[in-house]
Amino acid sequence: MTAPANGAPLRTRGSREWLDLFRANEEPEDLPEGGPRLSGEERASVVRSVQEFQLGENSEGKHLHRLAGDHAEKTGDGDYLLVIEYFIREEQRHARYLKHFLVSEGFGTVKGSWADAVFRRLRRLANLEVSVGVLVTAEIIAKVYYAALEGATRSPTLRAICERVQRDEKMHVQFQAERLAILRRDRSLPGMVLTRLLHRALFCGACLVVWRNHGEAVRRGGLRFRAYWRRCWDEFGAARRAMEPAAYTDL
Repeated sequence: MTAPANGAPLRTRGSREWLDLFRANEEPEDLPEGGPRLSGEERASVVRSVQEFQLGENSEGKHLHRLAGDHAEKTGDGDYLLVIEYFIREEQRHARYLKHFLVSEGFGTVKGSWADAVFRRLRRLANLEVSVGVLVTAEIIAKVYYAALEGATRSPTLRAICERVQRDEKMHVQFQAERLAILRRDRSLPGMVLTRLLHRALFCGACLVVWRNHGEAVRRGGLRFRAYWRRCWDEFGAARRAMEPAAYTDL
């Protein structure tokens, strides 16, 4: 395959390099304490939203771990399973950060939501490629969401969490996008066209669901629907090229 003209050719980092990156990122940061607490308006706008995102981050990742183990055994890429283990722990760390914040504000976590149930169901019914595609879809939108949430509050704790999660999600998107390119490298052109269409449909639906459930918090952070929609698709466009096998010189 030849690399597309819109951008310099990419190279895969490979599981060993990703493992080093995740290991270097493992140490949690101390969260700032004190400072302004949530105002009444902030509580009304963001608490339920944070509770639902905390639920989404808090997964044992058993299905993903099993799929990654099968993939590692099939390909001989044992490091990939180790990277997935670090990735799952990192997502769980985000959940702990958000739980810490909620408890500090006098709130608890929630046990379930219909949107979270749908995303989990999609991942559990799918093979590795679809599971990773669902994950990267959520992570792309999360980059937009956490940027808006950071602007929606004066709480130093919540703002620090948002900054940290945004940095982590940037790396997660790059990691998952590269793996999608690897998984799709032998797909025919018609197959790739269908894959792109299906992923765009999934992303479109996910954007609408997140706006429906979290639009109030996002608006408080300064993004009305058009701006939110545009930023989500801008992020998707930036990540989409990294999902394309033809963008890499070593695939």
